[in-house]
Amino acid sequence: MGALLRAFWGIIPATAIALPYAMLCWPLLTVRRRRRAGVSLARASATAGADVLIVTLAALVLILVTMPVGDSHSSTLDLMPGADLAEAYADGGSLWQVLGNLFLLLPLAALVPLRVPRLRSAGRIALLALVLSVLVEATQFVLHNGRVTSTDDVLLNTLGAVLGAAATRPGWRRLDQPVPAIPEQLRRTVCVAPIQLHSSRPASSARYAGLSHPEQP
Repeated sequence: MGALLRAFWGIIPATAIALPYAMLCWPLLTVRRRRRAGVSLARASATAGADVLIVTLAALVLILVTMPVGDSHSSTLDLMPGADLAEAYADGGSLWQVLGNLFLLLPLAALVPLRVPRLRSAGRIALLALVLSVLVEATQFVLHNGRVTSTDDVLLNTLGAVLGAAATRPGWRRLDQPVPAIPEQLRRTVCVAPIQLHSSRPASSARYAGLSHPEQP
């Protein structure tokens, strides 16, 4: 538990600061979206809440991975897959660190497909999470903030993102803008007009033919 607090302690005050701003932005964005998009209050509130939550979680993750751990001014590089997992299961290891890396990108991966249709694929989510996790680990190593740059962290972050996307996959289209239905009168006009136009052509052609070739006495 102590290792978890040392690695993730910064998320507690950051969440306490960010939460009031998020709660304030949610109704403001709901009102703005309802006026500009002309959608219902329920839909405007749902989409605004999802957007605010995504931005808040992304900001918290950024703060978490860049905040230094303790008084250390160096970073450790561990590129051997499975080394951190073996240490976590050994005596004195911490499974909390493993769970923290597993859940780091899980909420974002669960919410982003609701608002970004192009990311509605487990493969795309996994690829995006892999790229982001590599960037995060590289940033931690460059900043020398006392964290461990590990291959296992990348794998755990990617696995957590895939699990998050799979959990919300049945509801990915729930917040999509509904396709407006074509009014019955408009459909009848579009479908019937070509038929009427086509049926009126022979009569007009016959009339013009009679004018061009009058009968001989």
